[in-house]
Amino acid sequence: MTTAPSVTLVLPSVVAMVVDTKRIATRGNTVVSALRSAFEQYPQLERHLMTESGKIRPHVLCVVNGSVVPREKAPDFRLEDGDELLIHQAISGG
Repeated sequence: MTTAPSVTLVLPSVVAMVVDTKRIATRGNTVVSALRSAFEQYPQLERHLMTESGKIRPHVLCVVNGSVVPREKAPDFRLEDGDELLIHQAISGG
């Protein structure tokens, strides 16, 4: 059995306040599997990043090692050991 790659999940400040940390050590072969692994550690994080149907929220942008991952490719985007997965969230209001 192979172990999923070790990934660092970096959260935006507004989400980091919910879990009281900006960086989470997690594991996953894809963006979604790494997020799900992080949710096991911080269940309250899931509602901020995923829809009720289990998809990445439309306002969430995934950046891997400094490169923006196109929204349609993000869920299955492959991760490697040592990757950094940075989450950005669009914030709107008036």
